[in-house]
Amino acid sequence: MQGDIPDYFADGPILYLARHIVTPNFETLRFIHLIRELGLKIVVTEDSKGLFVSQNEIKRALCKLPVCRRVTQKDGGLHEHYHNLTVVDFNKADGKPFCDIETVWGENLIDFHTRLFSELHVRAIETPDDAEWVDRHHRGNLLEHYKQLLSLFVVHGVFFENYNLDDEHEVTFVKEVLRPACRFVEEQFGYPPIIVPIFPTSFESYHFWMSYPPQVLDIVRESMHNRHLHA
Repeated sequence: MQGDIPDYFADGPILYLARHIVTPNFETLRFIHLIRELGLKIVVTEDSKGLFVSQNEIKRALCKLPVCRRVTQKDGGLHEHYHNLTVVDFNKADGKPFCDIETVWGENLIDFHTRLFSELHVRAIETPDDAEWVDRHHRGNLLEHYKQLLSLFVVHGVFFENYNLDDEHEVTFVKEVLRPACRFVEEQFGYPPIIVPIFPTSFESYHFWMSYPPQVLDIVRESMHNRHLHA
């Protein structure tokens, strides 16, 4: 890494979340709510050059937004009720970098998610684009990239993340990338990276944490309505 530490680490330890696009889903909202009283800098990064792959559940939820209308309880279990909002043309978007994707009403996809943050009145946090840093640190090679990324979280901050071990792709990621990268960091520095889970896994589903509050329905409908007015 040779001292290539992102600028947002400059003011002391940070509380860090890395996402494809910064967006106010329940996961990110919970992250901000839980740690905002700690008095440390909150950073949620995005990678504008990352590629949209519709088969990836997390990436798909950025373009087909699951809005959680309500959660009911029956027979001792929780039942989540969703309304899905498709905001991009998947045929045009698949395989493109996020920065080159537009919504169906013509707004840049990243700009749309940034606007969601502001319209939902989310507390101000730092949301840098890490695309250039990823380019310099093994884009396309997850293991080598994670060795570099997790090295930042021995002393510089806390890395927040959840891994869905019911998903075979994430199980493979943990086995082939996360664990070897953590071992590498510990061998290099004598300590493992500090990684903390964001949310519990005993009640709400993993899908719930990728979903959005009901207010997003009105924001998307208004965006689509304005598009028709100006068509």
